[in-house]
Amino acid sequence: MVLNTQLSYLVAAILQAFLYGLYLVSLAHALRWLLYDEDGWTLKSREKVNWSLSAITVILFVLSTTDVAFIITRLVTYTISSGGGGEARFDGGGVITLQLTIASVAIENTTLLITDAVLIIRCWLVYQRSGRVVFLPIVLWLANLTFTILWLVSFTIFVNNPSAKESVITSPSFQVLYSCHFATNLYATSAIIYRVWHVARENNGRTSILFRASRIIATTGILYTCTSLPAVVMTFYIDTIRPGYLLCDALVSLTIMVFHVLTSRL
Repeated sequence: MVLNTQLSYLVAAILQAFLYGLYLVSLAHALRWLLYDEDGWTLKSREKVNWSLSAITVILFVLSTTDVAFIITRLVTYTISSGGGGEARFDGGGVITLQLTIASVAIENTTLLITDAVLIIRCWLVYQRSGRVVFLPIVLWLANLTFTILWLVSFTIFVNNPSAKESVITSPSFQVLYSCHFATNLYATSAIIYRVWHVARENNGRTSILFRASRIIATTGILYTCTSLPAVVMTFYIDTIRPGYLLCDALVSLTIMVFHVLTSRL
């Protein structure tokens, strides 16, 4: 089990680093559309720049970079701990490995909360600031935030107290927070796609620019939603197939990458 988990840490780190490289490409693409005019490479005036989305893009970059650093460090500490006879409480990993895992999960879920919030705001704007439309995703987002905090607190207590047993709420809260994230972006992307497609149908049908845009948004939105599905499934098997979860968890960089493409289309 130690070997399998150590190998999964290695593969997850390699996959995360590879996806991070692709993410940097999407970051450059996002910054190009945020800071430059569509017709060329002329910088937009300060009044035309979407500073809020630009700030969020930079924050996501900092979080993603920090997460990759933590994942690589976690691989190193896990290898040393499991091979050097250090304290092992989590599939052969040491306490430092667990603390890095907590930090990494906190960063990743903060990233997901930010992207979900932006998506909900986009949905709200597309529906002309209708509070009724975004009520459900807001409730799901708040539930995600609540269970993220609940998991962080319960698991941190377990890691930092050698005599403590893992709380019975740790695993369920982990499952609920990922499920809420999936449900939020599924609802929001579906609502945005439906709205754009509906408006396109009322304006020149299949030949309209809106209709072509709705197809692009639909493709990107479906991909964005699907990137979170594997992690949701694996949270229900994390106690028996932990290596599988580690690999699915590495898809966070892919989620941010698709998010940049999706928001640039809206």
